[in-house]
Amino acid sequence: MPHRRTRRPTITLIGAGNLAHALGPALRAAGYGIDAVVARPLASSRKRAAALAKKLRAQAITLQDAGPLSDITWLCHTDDALAETARRLARKPGWQGKIVFHSSGALSSEVLSPLRRAGAHVASLHPMMTFVSGSAPRMRDVPFAVEGDRRAIDAARMIVKDLGAEIFLINRKSKTLYHALGSFSSPLMVATLVTAERVGRAAGLSAGQTRKIMGPILRQTFRNYQQRGAAAAFSGPIKRGDLDTVRRHLRELKRVPGASEVYRALVKSALIDLPSAKRKELIRLLQKS
Repeated sequence: MPHRRTRRPTITLIGAGNLAHALGPALRAAGYGIDAVVARPLASSRKRAAALAKKLRAQAITLQDAGPLSDITWLCHTDDALAETARRLARKPGWQGKIVFHSSGALSSEVLSPLRRAGAHVASLHPMMTFVSGSAPRMRDVPFAVEGDRRAIDAARMIVKDLGAEIFLINRKSKTLYHALGSFSSPLMVATLVTAERVGRAAGLSAGQTRKIMGPILRQTFRNYQQRGAAAAFSGPIKRGDLDTVRRHLRELKRVPGASEVYRALVKSALIDLPSAKRKELIRLLQKS
């Protein structure tokens, strides 16, 4: 007879920010019961928790009242608060055999050590995705990185499987660099795009026009990168070695706040790995200009 799970474990979500608002409904749709949504005592936090709890048919409580209410407790709030939250939760009795996750990309499961000492099985379970208000990604498209205690990892694998997503092991010593990869993939990408908007305004375009103009080239660039890799997706004056064009870029970008520094940093990075017809000449140009 094949083994059958009698029921899915229940879950308490600590935090009611963008991640919890995306994760909670996805977990419920996958058959998981959400017992509680836990908020900080701030009025704004309690309001967000109440709204999410209503959607999930869960109770909304404050951190002061939180404890081992469910089979799994999933911490979904800011990195800086994790250590204190773990210490506070560990003071409550009843953690023996429970499972606790946190979703920090930069911190390892070690930050949950107080709960491990209290008898819980702990792991970091991080979704490599951007979560912003008003836009919930499909969880089946999200890769999850996990490290921690074996029993907690097993539970994480089952949850991610039920979400229809993929999970992979990450070395705890590599978490910070892994998280920096995420920063390059989304927030720093947005920082580059907002720099491009400033360049567009300097060229006489509105922000809306700039986004419309950039849209097709951005989409094609990402398709090329995904399908063919970085070198094949790389194009433009750096690849061709158009020194005069790069020289003009450097001169004109000095008029746009921050743009010259970003341009220089990205050209230097490109010259490490990407093809360029005149690598040495471009390096000298960057040093002189």
